[in-house]
Order: sequence, then C-alpha cells, then structure tokens
Amino acid sequence: MLPTNLTPLEVFDAGIHSETLAYKMYDKLSKRIEVPTLQARLAQLKKDEKDHRKTLRAHRKELFGSESSSITESETSEIFGNVDVTSVQDKESLIQTLYAAIRFEEFSAYFYDRQRHKIPNREARIFFEVLASEGKFHADILKRQIESVRMMQLEMDERGRAVEIIV
Repeated sequence: MLPTNLTPLEVFDAGIHSETLAYKMYDKLSKRIEVPTLQARLAQLKKDEKDHRKTLRAHRKELFGSESSSITESETSEIFGNVDVTSVQDKESLIQTLYAAIRFEEFSAYFYDRQRHKIPNREARIFFEVLASEGKFHADILKRQIESVRMMQLEMDERGRAVEIIV
C-alpha cells in the first residue's frame, strides 16, 4: 500500500531503494535461468534500474545534500513488495515470478506518478514522470517475455536453473 504521508526526502529514498530492489530482482532472476532471450531482456532492465538509481541519487543530492537516508531498503520492500525469485522451479513458476515482477513495475509506475507532486524541483518532477512511464514500459517488456516463455520447453538443469530445450 502506498503511504500518503511521505516527505519529499522519503519519496526520493523510497525511489532509490525501489530501483535497487528491482536491480537485485532482475539480477537474481537472471542467475536462475538459462534462456538467452530472457537473459538479454533482464540485462537491459538491470541497466535501466541502475541508471534510474544513479539519476535519483543525483537529484536527491542536489535537493537535500548529504542528509542521511530517511527510509530503509526493508521499509521500501514493505511498500513495493518482494519478488521471490528462488521459487523458480519450472516453467509455470518462472511465469508466476515474471507476473510478480510485472506487479512490482506497475506499482513503481503508480508510486512515481502519485508522488511526483511532492517533488520541489521541476526537473526532478519531470524525471519522476519518466520513471512512471518506464515502469509501464518495463511491465510491457515482461509481459512479452511471458508470452515467449509460454512457447518454450524448459527443464531444470543440475544447478537448478530453468534451461530452454531446443527441439
């Protein structure tokens, strides 16, 4: 659930932590699969999240200096939710994990859209609009990946990774 009483600093810190959580989610998921097309998409999503975090940090520093973090990553996880990528055991669980990642991205888009009005700087507010749009775009990428995965034959390898079987 989205807290309504976040300060501008807390909005930035929650945004930064959410980008970190998304990066970690995609990184862990990419290690649980051996599907080249999906791994390529996850690599791009990881890069995007890292870039978002860097830009958010720059805006935060410009607005608030070196003020200490006002919200923790675990508190942010309570707001945005947690995607358990360790549950990937087969094709269906991979699809369910991708759906959970979609929900995470959609909530991120909602968060940035609803919180941008609290940002006291026009340029940073515009960046929040961009992040809201990016969240929707990332969700669309993941939806297309689900459709691709549905067409694949997957099996688990000896290291517990989902591997595409080419027939």
